[in-house]
Amino acid sequence: MINYVLLILAFGISLGISYLLTPVMRRVALTTGIVSRPGRRRVHAKSIPYLGGLAIYFAFLITTLVICYINQQFRLEFCQKLTGLIIGSTLIVILGLWDDIKDIKPLTKLIGQVMVALILFGYGFRIELVTNPLNGAELAMPLLLSLILTIGWVLALINAMNLIDGLDGLAVGITFIVCGALFFIALYLNNYLNAFLLVILAGSTLGFLRYNFHPAKIFMGDSGSMFLGLILASIALIRSQHKSAVAAVLLVPITALAIPIYDTSIAAIRRLLKKGSVFKADKKHLHHRLLSTGLKQSQIVLFIYLVTLYLGIFAFLFVLIPNEYALVLLVLLGLGLFMGSRIVGFVERNARLIHRSELKKRKEEA
Repeated sequence: MINYVLLILAFGISLGISYLLTPVMRRVALTTGIVSRPGRRRVHAKSIPYLGGLAIYFAFLITTLVICYINQQFRLEFCQKLTGLIIGSTLIVILGLWDDIKDIKPLTKLIGQVMVALILFGYGFRIELVTNPLNGAELAMPLLLSLILTIGWVLALINAMNLIDGLDGLAVGITFIVCGALFFIALYLNNYLNAFLLVILAGSTLGFLRYNFHPAKIFMGDSGSMFLGLILASIALIRSQHKSAVAAVLLVPITALAIPIYDTSIAAIRRLLKKGSVFKADKKHLHHRLLSTGLKQSQIVLFIYLVTLYLGIFAFLFVLIPNEYALVLLVLLGLGLFMGSRIVGFVERNARLIHRSELKKRKEEA
């Protein structure tokens, strides 16, 4: 039986801590010089302090520990899982903070992410079953395959959230909406731990969003974006969201997080086709492309919020329909994302042609 009063309390505590701690982290960042300076890939025109990720992390950590102290049953039942989650999230925040301050090499960051994923695997955060989408049959995976898939999943979510964090309030707003969608799914399926972790994460992100929405007063940096990706990846692996593994462990979060996952996948393919490094940054992510059409930051962010909300509702269908129809739904989702991407490309090309035409006209008039 889920304690709804405790859920509301958890949300309120995490929201309050994040809201109060974020300005403190901003002052610390400004004092220590930990700021994001304008650059070729960055859309902001002035230096913005980092360390917002620490406010989110501490709000999440403190609230989780408070709930464990208040509710003994919660602490005893989920002690091992929470220990692994706290260790993994702490290490990923340290890794992200190191990158924010020292700008470490992509390979070093990747090795650190793999180590964190291995720790989570050791604490039982695993993909262990495969569901046949045609007949719903379940097959247990060999340990090595389970390890590879789990590491791949954790790395995918960490880097998806890291790469989508390119506009004010984008990544943290997407996380809040996804938490809301997965929270209602967890309630529907009586997933006690999932519901609490999601509501705590939602409160932590909402408190920070007050300062991160355009024009942002503070950024969460890699420490924040990688932390969000890790927590979302871990929550999906705590226990099956629905009948079995893939129907919920993967499909539900994949659907809700379709935009960052799709954007990251396209970026990797684009860089591989150009025979360049997958880690080499560029300005061809979805939000960058939308900016090139002339839309404002706030308009783009709100648009992606709405799409994410729609995808969150779409994700709920995966827990309502039989397993054999999940593949069909996923294919339809993929086609929708592909068509949306093509439309963005069409609008982007038209905007460029209009811009060139205006430049040509100005030259002729001059």
